Amino acid sequence: MIDSLILAGGRSTRFKNDKALAHFNNVVIPNVKYTASLTIPFVNKCYVSTNENNYHMIQNLFSNDVTVMKDTEPMIDCGPMSAVWSYFKETNKEEVELLVIATDYIIDATAINFIRQDIGYIEIKQLPYYTCCHLKINIELLKRHINKKDYRWRTLLSEANCRPRNFSGYLKNINYPEDLQ
Repeated sequence: MIDSLILAGGRSTRFKNDKALAHFNNVVIPNVKYTASLTIPFVNKCYVSTNENNYHMIQNLFSNDVTVMKDTEPMIDCGPMSAVWSYFKETNKEEVELLVIATDYIIDATAINFIRQDIGYIEIKQLPYYTCCHLKINIELLKRHINKKDYRWRTLLSEANCRPRNFSGYLKNINYPEDLQ
């Protein structure tokens, strides 16, 4: 059973607007809603991780088919690990299989279908996209990282045996407004 976890809690400081609420894919809906809609056909349930500032706006975008959650103590503003921690707290699971996808990508269903097929993160021409991955993880591994205050996503992926998978399709990470040109 695979769930999706959409990362929508970043600060978007380089982009100067909330990327989760912006739209830069082929449709004029917020990226968070677009990304969630791409994953829903491939997963059991979709979860969206937000921050305190955008929680209510994002929650209002979804009906009961998507669970929207805020970062949960002690993992506030700790990047993707905050999202995974909130997911574990929301679901009370001990071990999970997740499609983790950030909302700052120009992405399509081809990429989602590719990552759902096997554990790993997308890599295109040796460029890693760590926050576009299929991950199996247990809460004990996450707790070890929390206890060490080691919030490096790449390290967690490595310890969870989440390795690069060469993807020949298109995916683009948007960090700055000029990346859209």
